Amino acid sequence: MPKIWKAAVQKISEASPGVNPYAVATSVLQKAGDLKPGTREATKKGEMRGKHSEEWRHAHPARDGGRQRAKRILKDYE
Repeated sequence: MPKIWKAAVQKISEASPGVNPYAVATSVLQKAGDLKPGTREATKKGEMRGKHSEEWRHAHPARDGGRQRAKRILKDYE
């Protein structure tokens, strides 16, 4: 099973114990394009997202686009 699917199942089962985490994870990841339709096989996008563990995401945060735009706008007024 793909890493992204295993992580999703674990998070769903912890968050809401009354639902079937396997079905929910499969459905959500297929809708997002991380799994191939009708299977639990990862697409290229799903493989990349599976490689990015939580530690990796915390070490490489996304840039704050608003902050970057504000810097450019402020330079116009200097």
